[in-house]
Amino acid sequence: MNSFGAYVRRLRAARRVTLRHFSESLGMDPGNYSKMERGLLAPPQDPKLRTFERVLDLAPDGPEARELRRLAALDRGELPPAVLSDQELMGKLPALFRTLEGDPVDDALLQDLIGTLRRE
Repeated sequence: MNSFGAYVRRLRAARRVTLRHFSESLGMDPGNYSKMERGLLAPPQDPKLRTFERVLDLAPDGPEARELRRLAALDRGELPPAVLSDQELMGKLPALFRTLEGDPVDDALLQDLIGTLRRE
């Protein structure tokens, strides 16, 4: 799954929960929830995102909840929580961004970043 909406839709369907029932369980308007599932509205942030986890009966630190939070952050244009909490990786991200933007980067620094990412 590449998007928050598609991922939630798959989780919801696997639990055989209708869009209307799910959105009402979240306290959301079904039309607005549908737009979120289709990627027309940005995913929620905490604490609303925690409500999604609760309604979907996801273990708070389980892989499905982590993926839900990761995709929500990415779809909002943010770095995922796991990246933000890794100080070593955060310190190396400027090298990655410079590389992506086409600026020259010290090869040793880039190799160090690649090593850090592969350990994850």
